Amino acid sequence: MSDSRAQWEAFCDTLKQAGELLTADGVPQDEQTQAEGLRYLSRIARAALEWYVEFNDPEFPELYKPSHETIKIGADNPDNIYEKAVIDGRYDYLLTGHRGTVDYISMATSKGSYAENFKQIETGFLDSNALITADDGTFQIVLSQHEDEGNWLPIDEDSESLLIRQTFLDRASESPAVFQIRRRDSGATPAPLDLDKATANFDKAIAFYQNTLGLFARWSQQIIERPNTLPLWDQAFCQSVGGDPNILYYHGHFRLKTGEAFRIRLDRIPECQTWNLQVDNYWMESLDYRYHRISINKHTAEVNADGSVTLIVAPGVTDATNTLSTAGHEEGTLCFRWVGTDDPVHPEVDIVPLTTLAN
Repeated sequence: MSDSRAQWEAFCDTLKQAGELLTADGVPQDEQTQAEGLRYLSRIARAALEWYVEFNDPEFPELYKPSHETIKIGADNPDNIYEKAVIDGRYDYLLTGHRGTVDYISMATSKGSYAENFKQIETGFLDSNALITADDGTFQIVLSQHEDEGNWLPIDEDSESLLIRQTFLDRASESPAVFQIRRRDSGATPAPLDLDKATANFDKAIAFYQNTLGLFARWSQQIIERPNTLPLWDQAFCQSVGGDPNILYYHGHFRLKTGEAFRIRLDRIPECQTWNLQVDNYWMESLDYRYHRISINKHTAEVNADGSVTLIVAPGVTDATNTLSTAGHEEGTLCFRWVGTDDPVHPEVDIVPLTTLAN
């Protein structure tokens, strides 16, 4: 059998084996969760091929969207545009573009990956609060092991990827930043793809697929062990798998009976860049924010007269302000974030009858 055929069959075998996840112990067997699980397996396969087959040349990097409306990984933020590029610490890169008006941007380089060791250890970080732009909003950022004047995003010899998060308060009124990346000394064209490179890429795609499904399956199981809670997670762990260092992450669970809602209360809103709450399914995918109100943030939430904020997660329509939809789910997961605060307020949660909710 040829090497190319053997590699393709190994990839297909990996997809087949992944189906075991759908009936693993603890996985909800209701029709909606199973339907979304089937789709989730296909989405992560698409992600694996894009990350490691289509966009895996650090000599000629391209920015692409690793997570978006139809590929969702690990509680993807509905307020975000994610962009990623593969890099190599041996090279210097230029990241250029226009700032736009989006509220917050973070840029991080990292080493390690879900295809290797489940880690994405930060090797450099720059956010929009420190970004220097020209009068017309344009900018240039140098990615290098060596400090540079102006905007410098550090890398080290083991750096493998760049991840950009653009976080909106209001997508309707804010314009996204525009980015381009290239090697600083690049002027050649890519070499023809050879079989060794192609099979190595598929090895990584297979490892990414297995590891990513496994990682977030374990997260889901940990979350549902504490039903109807929204606890602060281990932030060191969150950072080790690629979290933004300016963000505090909370991951929680809801399981609602007919006529119930999940209520979250924030006693006050501290000084912060923003905050948000989102509703996810069991697979830690944000629900379809194109068609349902499943997330809320600092800009879109209504604040109570005493400065507190009350948020409602409910399967049906309520008269309460700040209500998010479960989009038909009786059970799922939640993610809450504080962005850019040194004074976090921990959410208080409880289950309440829908009949008690009103403006």
